Amino acid sequence: MDNKLREIIKEDKQYYFGKEMKKSLYRRITQNPLYKRGEYVIVCRKLGYHKAHTGLCHQLLAIIYLRKKNILGKKLNIELGPDEFGRRLRIYHNDIVVNAGAVIGDDCEFYGNNCIGNKGSGSEPLGAPTIGNNVSFGVGANAIGRISICDHVQVSSMSLVNKDITEAGLYGGVPAQLIRSKT
Repeated sequence: MDNKLREIIKEDKQYYFGKEMKKSLYRRITQNPLYKRGEYVIVCRKLGYHKAHTGLCHQLLAIIYLRKKNILGKKLNIELGPDEFGRRLRIYHNDIVVNAGAVIGDDCEFYGNNCIGNKGSGSEPLGAPTIGNNVSFGVGANAIGRISICDHVQVSSMSLVNKDITEAGLYGGVPAQLIRSKT
């Protein structure tokens, strides 16, 4: 693996597993959900790396990591593509679905029961959202359609984003509207 991927995986491990080995070992033994979510994110990153490279070794490793990703994803109710998210993705609870074609920036947070997807089966297959850096989705917050969300946005719980968000701040409601601007 190249150095950039190692650096990204190291950041993910520090967030999900902690710097202390005792904490990591405890989480692993007790099957802690935070540990499992971190393992899922790292498997997705490795899958994306091996899918992007050619050669028999990379193809075999991609198949192995795809299988691991599917098994962990089924247990955790998390569905992410291998190349859809940026650095230091934080998943606090399960039930996350991110449609293929969605782009998620760095330092984004999902608090659970979130859907980032297209408008439905009749819509274009990659008509999914583009999400900027430092975006936070509360419990039950969703983003639907070919929209873009700028950096430094918080989407409150049980909100639906179906239009572009161009100003940083707190958004809430169905459909999501600006509640408080970030100045």
